[in-house]
Amino acid sequence: MKPVEIAKNVWWLLNRSESLLELNVYLLSYHSAKRGWDHLILDPGPESLLEPLKAAIQPVVNGGLEKITGILINHQDPDVCPNAAAIQRLNPKVQVVASEDTWRLIRFFGLSEKRFRAVQSYKSGRVKMAGGQQLEFVPSPFCHFRGAIMYYDVASRILFSGDLFGGLSFSQDLYATEESWEGIKAFHQLYMPSKDAVQLAVSTIRNLSPAPLIIAPQHGSIITGDLVPEFLYRMYNLDVGLDLLKHRELSDNYLGLANQILAELQHENMIVSAKEVLDSWDSDGSFSKIFDLDGERIKNFKTDPINALKTLIRLLRDKVRSGDEEQVNLILIKALNDRNIPVYDILTPEGEVLPDYFE
Repeated sequence: MKPVEIAKNVWWLLNRSESLLELNVYLLSYHSAKRGWDHLILDPGPESLLEPLKAAIQPVVNGGLEKITGILINHQDPDVCPNAAAIQRLNPKVQVVASEDTWRLIRFFGLSEKRFRAVQSYKSGRVKMAGGQQLEFVPSPFCHFRGAIMYYDVASRILFSGDLFGGLSFSQDLYATEESWEGIKAFHQLYMPSKDAVQLAVSTIRNLSPAPLIIAPQHGSIITGDLVPEFLYRMYNLDVGLDLLKHRELSDNYLGLANQILAELQHENMIVSAKEVLDSWDSDGSFSKIFDLDGERIKNFKTDPINALKTLIRLLRDKVRSGDEEQVNLILIKALNDRNIPVYDILTPEGEVLPDYFE
């Protein structure tokens, strides 16, 4: 997929690799007659993306990576920032901007301390770029790293949010749809530490003026239009991390349901084993498993029970033979009714159509 200009002089550079956990690298370009061009890369990614990044930026920036003047880093993860050191080797004058907490870790990638500036040193919390445009630094502590910093380009009204609002890629779409929420939800329930941290970050975003029109995360799809306020609302109310562990006892009934469904399908020879089904969740190894398996039984969910069940049902539908769909429906609905779990909570949110005799 070629680079996409998502707003004037704002580019999505890469990557779409059919991975469950896609990485997004962005470019911000500012121009003035006096200063010429300032080109900033946001979260340039791991070393495995260096050559694709060189190829992607070449048609956008004359001179390629050697003309980059700044690198903005959200946090220290190895999928975010190792290429910052590679770019700095190509152009030793490149300045790296990140939080002080992030710098303490990313410096070990070989970055020059003389070419680092902490966001805390900008007393106004923003910087004036070439052409007079404003770039604002927006802290998102513990989402998911203590020193995480989002970057807000005020002119385009695009918020580069790092891992916050990142999602799993059940499709390779560059722009988010309603269906993207399930992947966003699963990602945050696994990687965000607490609802309190997420709510603080969402409140900070809501207080930005003017309000963001686009949220561009490091993983998954770019959020635009009416989905921006809608996903902010959902994110504010989402239980994640420790919140889920505190309510683990509520998942017992759902665990029993999942294992009942797997056992029934195995008994009917519709699947070979639970392990075969669950191993298909992340066949490329790019993302954490969301089921803990003990033999042929699921012993734990790593996301909330409803989201885990919906994921399991998606996997099962990919595995069963063509023509068995109606029998699968019967098994699913019987198991839900056996455990007094509302059918429509599990089967209908993603457009599931039930047989007429269950209406």
